[in-house]
Amino acid sequence: MKHKKRKAILASIAIFALVALAAPVSAGPGDRSLPSESDPFWDFFEVMSRPDDTATCLARVTELSADPNSGVDAHYSEFCYDVANMPTQMQNDMASEGASTNLFDAGDWHSISGLYFQKTENGQLMGRISFSNTIDFLTYRFFTFMNNFGNMVRFDDGYISLNSAMVGDMAHYGAQLTMYNLPFAEQPDIYVSDGTTTRRAVEGEDITGITWDSAQRSLTFTPGHFSSFKAVTKGSRLSTMKITKVDPRNVKYKANKSTFTVNVKGRNLYKKGSDVSCTLGFSQASKVSAKKNGKRVKCTFSMSEFSTLGYYPMTISIIGTGEVTKTNAVRMK
Repeated sequence: MKHKKRKAILASIAIFALVALAAPVSAGPGDRSLPSESDPFWDFFEVMSRPDDTATCLARVTELSADPNSGVDAHYSEFCYDVANMPTQMQNDMASEGASTNLFDAGDWHSISGLYFQKTENGQLMGRISFSNTIDFLTYRFFTFMNNFGNMVRFDDGYISLNSAMVGDMAHYGAQLTMYNLPFAEQPDIYVSDGTTTRRAVEGEDITGITWDSAQRSLTFTPGHFSSFKAVTKGSRLSTMKITKVDPRNVKYKANKSTFTVNVKGRNLYKKGSDVSCTLGFSQASKVSAKKNGKRVKCTFSMSEFSTLGYYPMTISIIGTGEVTKTNAVRMK
């Protein structure tokens, strides 16, 4: 067991989720960075009530090390002492990022009611993700969900975008999203973009449970599907973004090559004075250049992040404005 690596993964999971509440972040660890679902790592967490439940962890080491087929020996006791520091380390790291949660108040991390994570910047609350369902935090599935959150959900000044791979788990956990300190005196209109059209969101279909708090100028809702959502002044209109062509469609994976570039053509892919980001699968481009006419975007990616062969979706985002995705856009061969 690589104790230091796993300790670092544990301490960083919530950070990758919460930094995204303020602004998009560069691609961080994806689900491939976690120990595999069959790893004894998860067996320990299954019996521990919290990461600092050291007594239970050590008892499990004793039990499993007696079985020669378990792959566990007495050295795994180091893991128990490492993860005991996880709550304190997470709390300190999150505080330095302006992030907070009620996770640390829970006595049993397998059954947490009303779990939330939120982000504050310059003294103002920016965004929150909260869960209406009871959460088992110490599972492979939830760790994967939180670990990918930073690359798959974005909050930015009245704008939220969701990657399709995230929505299923959001529904499973009863996730609700809240944007705070919006620049509106009354409840704004919500526009939704599904990759081909941009239109006003339909409550009960695109979003549910929408709540406007005029005192906090906050908007809360549960997303119904993969989309980007934009809060706009009532009566406003947004331009439709569209991807018409991705070149090349096929990329040959070469371990000795550092980067590769994808050219994207379409409509309204760039807005003067705004930031444009480009994501392929779960990985964000290290370099993006765009033409002023909004018809072309060039995205450069790290080759090392695409050793898994197959098809990847391409997403172009104009931060704070809109987003468009083309499924099966690039095939890594």
